[in-house]
Amino acid sequence: MAGGVAESTVAPPSIDGRATANAVPIGDFQEEEARSFAPRANPDQPAEAESLLKPTPRPTPPPNPTHGVSGRAAWYCNNGSGCPAGYSGGLYAAAGPALRVGNWRGRTVTVCGSGNCINVKLVDWCACGGARVIDLFSDAFSRLAPLGTGTVAVRVSW
Repeated sequence: MAGGVAESTVAPPSIDGRATANAVPIGDFQEEEARSFAPRANPDQPAEAESLLKPTPRPTPPPNPTHGVSGRAAWYCNNGSGCPAGYSGGLYAAAGPALRVGNWRGRTVTVCGSGNCINVKLVDWCACGGARVIDLFSDAFSRLAPLGTGTVAVRVSW
């Protein structure tokens, strides 16, 4: 650059505006042979990253249920027939009066009967007369007993 700053032999001005003989250029005006944009190594860290293998934490079991009801379970909602709107089958149930405690809709409960346990989500309500405490969707009931059984003794906990 003819007559440009880079070729100037005049000492650059100091902060107070006066020229100094041994001033050091700063910032982008420093002469660099090869400018690299690669990250610079941190002297406090090793040159190569180390991979640490940590053991997988063991899942903690859920706390013991604080609520429980025993009685009989029946079934409904078979192949989409008689199901609440938006639910055509699955592991869902209708809660009887004993299960409608607090914010019950959407709650997942454990239903044990006939030597098996399943988790179902409460999405509906039922009058559930007599000893019935819950009405299971047919998909859920069939995991406890054949549909031809009609009702089955259960323990519901949450």
